[in-house]
Parts: sequence; structure tokens; C-alpha cells
Amino acid sequence: MIEEVVEGVSVPDIIHDLPHVREAYLQAARRLKGRGCSAVVSNCGYSVLYHNLIRETVSLPTLTSSLLLLPVLAAITPPNQKIAIICFDATALSDAHLRSAWPQLQADRITKAGIEGTEAWRQINTPDAVYDWALIGATLNQLCESALRTDNIGAVIVECCAFSPFVHTIQSRLRRPVFDIISAVHALLLPQSNSPVM
Repeated sequence: MIEEVVEGVSVPDIIHDLPHVREAYLQAARRLKGRGCSAVVSNCGYSVLYHNLIRETVSLPTLTSSLLLLPVLAAITPPNQKIAIICFDATALSDAHLRSAWPQLQADRITKAGIEGTEAWRQINTPDAVYDWALIGATLNQLCESALRTDNIGAVIVECCAFSPFVHTIQSRLRRPVFDIISAVHALLLPQSNSPVM
């Protein structure tokens, strides 16, 4: 695996479709291609905004976000069930993000839940982000017990890569299949070799 950092971009920057963010992603993707990568993967779900641009620019298989699983999960879950998205900030997850992943978006099939406003969110939502794993885990547990306690969920997508260590815990609490960027990579890109992470 070959890694590149999207330079000069913070977590708050990624959420919005800003010119300097787009350019930083493209530069990182070009560096990956120049280093011989056969696929490009990003670890932030909000990077879906840059998916088509990256894919078209580097002409490589590209997986920028776990949100790209939305149309697949919509096809395989019963139509009366919702797909829950556990995200870093539900208020920032816009229709533009969702349509980038699912052009034929059925908004009524989506329910969003985020950790915005929590101490874990405050620590991550800075240019010098702090990842307190115990606090993130506790925050996600609380989110599962409050916002996502419903029988109307057919599947769950974890948007934020910082939540990936807790996928199995979320699945056991909600008793629903849970997918993140790692499961998306395993499903869609393997056995590609040298799949990088930006």
C-alpha cells in the first residue's frame, strides 16, 4: 500500500467543495499514479465530492467514500427500510454529497446520525485534530442507543474512517449489517494490488 497525504486540508475543509481542497486531492492522486498505484482510495466519506474528478483525472479505479455503497445497499435492502449513515457531522452531509454517491438519490431511504456537538466532534473538528479513541467509542455507543434505535433500518454505512474500529460494536448494538470504507475496499477493489490511501 502506498500512501499520500492531501496536504493543506483540514477535516472542516474536506466537508465543503472548496477549490483548494479539490486541487489538493488531485495533486495527491497524481502523485499516487506517478508512484505506480493501480487504484486510489480515500479515507474520508465527505471526499465523495471529489470522486468523479479524481477518477477522471487519473483514469484509475477510484473509491473515495463508503457512501458509494449507497446504491448497492438500496438495491439489496427492502424498499420500506432505510439506510442509516453514521457520520462525523450529519448537518454537513448534504444532498450534494449523497448525489455524488447515488445520482438517483432516494432521500426518503436515508437517515443520518452524526456526532456533531459532542466533545469527540470538537476534538476532531480542528486543524490539529485529536483522536481520543475511548471517547469516540463511547460517543458512538450513545448515538446507537439514542438516534438509531429503530426497526426501520436495513443497513448502516459508517462515513468516517475514525469510526471504522467500532464497526463490529455498532453492528452488534444495532443488529444490522454495517459497512465502512474498509469493507468497501474489500468488496470493490481487492484483489487490486498497491491500493493506496490518501
